[in-house]
Amino acid sequence: MEKPIHLPRWEELPVIDLYIDQVVTLLEEWLDFIPHSDEKLITKSMINNYVKHGIVEAPKKRRYTTTHLAYLIVVCIFKQVYSMNEITQMIRLQVHAYPIEQAYNYYIEDLEACILSIYNGEAVTHQKVDTNDPLTKILHSVNESLVNKFNVQRLIKEVKEKNVE
Repeated sequence: MEKPIHLPRWEELPVIDLYIDQVVTLLEEWLDFIPHSDEKLITKSMINNYVKHGIVEAPKKRRYTTTHLAYLIVVCIFKQVYSMNEITQMIRLQVHAYPIEQAYNYYIEDLEACILSIYNGEAVTHQKVDTNDPLTKILHSVNESLVNKFNVQRLIKEVKEKNVE
């Protein structure tokens, strides 16, 4: 397995407000596990578009808060598979049902559990499985689709590297 993936929990996110350049730098660092081509994972223009389309709240005095960071982490991950409309709907469902700190931490913990399962060649396991809760089903399905996509991309890269040698 590659290095363990750790995304910041709510309490690990910066508590000071950040400028957009700082936000981009942190997101690139935290999300470096996401396979991507030469295309940037996040840019200032992308963030501005997310704000413009109401996916992320506008910054206050050009500074981004902990809440902005949490939203942007989730958006960057979700956009690997889902449309902006779907992303907006899924985020709104979760934050309507749970405090944002709880919704964010639960999502991150579940994603890491899924990633670890796939990279260890095991069946996908989830955190706090509650099959009766439709929001939990959505979250688990989202993470399975994302992790399976990441795994396919990783396997393709491995095959290409072996064929080049």
